[in-house]
Amino acid sequence: MNKVTLSPFMLYEDVKGGWIEYQEKLYTVFCRDLKNAGLEFHGKAVKIRYQPIEFGKEEAFFHITCQDYDKNGERVPDFRRCERIEWVKQFIEAAESEAQVEFQNETYDLKIWTEQVKNDHRYHILCEELRFLVVVAERDKYCLLITAFYFEHDHTLRKKLKKYNEYIKQKTLHEK
Repeated sequence: MNKVTLSPFMLYEDVKGGWIEYQEKLYTVFCRDLKNAGLEFHGKAVKIRYQPIEFGKEEAFFHITCQDYDKNGERVPDFRRCERIEWVKQFIEAAESEAQVEFQNETYDLKIWTEQVKNDHRYHILCEELRFLVVVAERDKYCLLITAFYFEHDHTLRKKLKKYNEYIKQKTLHEK
């Protein structure tokens, strides 16, 4: 089976300077891997959400590097998301090619399932052991990156795994 090797963490401590320099390094990766990459999923271009643009950066950038802890629209940097920014593209590529992911000489399977959210057909790409999830919505002519994040809390990961297991159960029932 094919493998996609995941990049090492992009740590804040490894960047000279402070938050502004780290954020600029993250944004450079975001542009390279997601905004300008020509990335495809299911034969369709993967696009990002542009609006609203804040501080010259697209909504999707803040969505995959920050968290809205208080659910009030104020996004705060989430270092676990930031450290794994290169994984977003790598998870999508692994899912597209039905590959496993490799990190620090360990190999992991991805759990992939779909959920209907309003009019969106959303693909969830999860590595349970690495506690990381990427969500991509399939539209008529393109795919839209919805989010990507690290699971800090066990109960949140368990909820996602429950959805995956329900999907597999339904899929199995329909195949019989």
